[in-house]
Amino acid sequence: MQSFENLIRATANELSAIFSPLRGKLRGDGDARRGQIAQLLGVNPAQLVSGVGFNVELPRIPDLPKFMGFASREALLAERNYFFIHDRYRALSISNVVEIYAALGRSGGAAGEWSDLVMSRLNNIEAQLEETINPVLIGGYKLEVRAVYEHRLASASLINTRLDANYAVLRDITNESMLMLEIRAVAPGAFLRHPGVSIDEKARGVFQNLIPRGEVEAYLSERPDGDPDGRLRAALRDS
Repeated sequence: MQSFENLIRATANELSAIFSPLRGKLRGDGDARRGQIAQLLGVNPAQLVSGVGFNVELPRIPDLPKFMGFASREALLAERNYFFIHDRYRALSISNVVEIYAALGRSGGAAGEWSDLVMSRLNNIEAQLEETINPVLIGGYKLEVRAVYEHRLASASLINTRLDANYAVLRDITNESMLMLEIRAVAPGAFLRHPGVSIDEKARGVFQNLIPRGEVEAYLSERPDGDPDGRLRAALRDS
């Protein structure tokens, strides 16, 4: 029996060793074949496709997609992306999702390479959050957003989008704006000047010492009307 972690972290040799004993035991193709493989390995089909599909070593085993019942590697990746975008902690647990973000971080590509995929998944989760108050969904979502930033998967474009005023409520749920400052995904000066960032977020960043005093003073000097209620100045005094 295998775990999702074994599939997504395995080296090329280890992946081959996992699948080699299954040769001769499988019948059919497509979903039916993957269902058999998943059952034999002790995972579900979404975990099988995602674990193998997000494994950075997959390109070194060119015959594995066809062994799993796919017409091509591209077909495997398309199904992998579908599972990742649309699953809401059912077939893929939050620990599986965090493992996927870790694998993307290990892939060595630029953050922008994965931005569309990450945003598509987050948008899908957020649409569900707007429909219902689900503590399990909210808890997973918080861990997931943190993983995006901890594994350096947030491109400049993604960060700019997430700082839009339309995301303010969602940022408050996850403390996302403070995460951005904490890992230096956004420059403090740019954060202060972004039109979508609320005065509450700016003051929180100052109070938590995530925005240097000099940056705040320069911002207030440049924009005397940028602190109408005095919250930034109060945060400076209290930090």
